[in-house]
Amino acid sequence: MSDQPRLRPLPYLLEFVVVVLGVTVSFGLDSWRHDRQQAKLHGQDIRSLLEDLSRDRERIDQVDEHVAEGKVAFSKILSVTHAYRRGDLDYAAFVNALKELKTPYRYMTFYMNNSTYKSLLSTGRLQLFPEQLNKKLRDYYEYVSKRLEDNNDIVDQVTLRYYNEDHPWVNYMHGAEVLEEVDVTHETSLEIDEYFQTPGVEQHYAQLSFLHGTLSVYDRILIHGMQVEVYRRLERELEDIIERYAVSSAR
Repeated sequence: MSDQPRLRPLPYLLEFVVVVLGVTVSFGLDSWRHDRQQAKLHGQDIRSLLEDLSRDRERIDQVDEHVAEGKVAFSKILSVTHAYRRGDLDYAAFVNALKELKTPYRYMTFYMNNSTYKSLLSTGRLQLFPEQLNKKLRDYYEYVSKRLEDNNDIVDQVTLRYYNEDHPWVNYMHGAEVLEEVDVTHETSLEIDEYFQTPGVEQHYAQLSFLHGTLSVYDRILIHGMQVEVYRRLERELEDIIERYAVSSAR
């Protein structure tokens, strides 16, 4: 018989089981902490998206107000321009109407707040949202955003051209107001009145180019107003989906 001691596997087996259990529990705790952290961040992302959309809605309301003001003002410009060209309104009355309107359209445009969406993309947390909501987010912040940029550029170009070329008195008025702010002795009202008596100015405003430029801006205001309503509808749809998702996630 051999004098070698017999191996007792039980202690080694128990030690192995303890090690495996320890590693398993450790991984489980890490996974639990990770999932808990992700859930916390996901909740914060939902709230941040809703805050961004709320600011978008406020901005849309402001743009809509400017569009409404622009419609009224440019309708008046077109009305007095037609009357002036027909001879139903003399130059002095025409000028007074333009001066009363001052800056007829403050061309505010809508830029969405996409900081949270960009963060979701960079961190990969966008994938935590359901597929349908994920698609809605991408549509709003990518497709709609591109339409926004294109439309805003057109609004800027058309309106700037109008003030620079067709209705330069607006820029002149702004310059006179700036001079008045830095020099209290500057007679702003007199300077503004004198502008319309400058040789060539009456002829400029009597030309078809002024009428055509006014029609161009008015048409763009109408189109911009329709676009703003589209943005409003899309913002509301996305906000509604996220709010319903937030409620279901909290259960």
